[in-house]
Amino acid sequence: MPFAVKIIIIVLGSYLIGNINFAIVISKFKRGDIRKSGSGNPGTMNVVRAYGKIIGALCLILDAFKAAVPAFFSWWLLTGTPYDVSDKLGLYVSGLATVVGHIYPVFMKFKGGKGIACILGVLLLAQPIVTLITFAVGLLFITFVKIGAMGSFIMIFTPSIYELIMLGGSNVAVSVLVFIIVALALFAHRSNIARLFTGRENRTVFFPKKNKEKTKN
Repeated sequence: MPFAVKIIIIVLGSYLIGNINFAIVISKFKRGDIRKSGSGNPGTMNVVRAYGKIIGALCLILDAFKAAVPAFFSWWLLTGTPYDVSDKLGLYVSGLATVVGHIYPVFMKFKGGKGIACILGVLLLAQPIVTLITFAVGLLFITFVKIGAMGSFIMIFTPSIYELIMLGGSNVAVSVLVFIIVALALFAHRSNIARLFTGRENRTVFFPKKNKEKTKN
């Protein structure tokens, strides 16, 4: 199969898979619409706010797998060898296409989520240990500081930077793809960044305090 044909298959297939938004799917099962709850964003953080951390974790896992599965097979398709760490072009071409599909889904009038879970799925393939460690750090940050956007940035920036360092300029195309993926996430979070600077960012509370005071009748 010609290289160009493989790239076209990867881009189109991954983009269409990215259009599947599990936050919306889950909210439909809950007989609601996540786009009409909380921040209105169809993503993991808003699912946590609307339905709790367990349902939010399910959404995160599903969106991460949504990106990881096509990325793995695309990686394999281009290299001909499963998990060939010497050439990650297929991995990141698929990853970028899935993230674009998630953020700008054609079937939802180009209004989707912000791509963090998808990016995590791709980075888990590329740098599993670093990604798992920074994911844990990001979760701790969100738990104690309660700023979901900042925690999300911690989760994706560190493994992305580490990947760029490990590449060391040896593969310019892959380095550019990694940079674009992170830049897309930042652009998708532009409203969150603006609210962070003005102190109006929505809080993400994993463990809300129970009100022990008795309700007065």
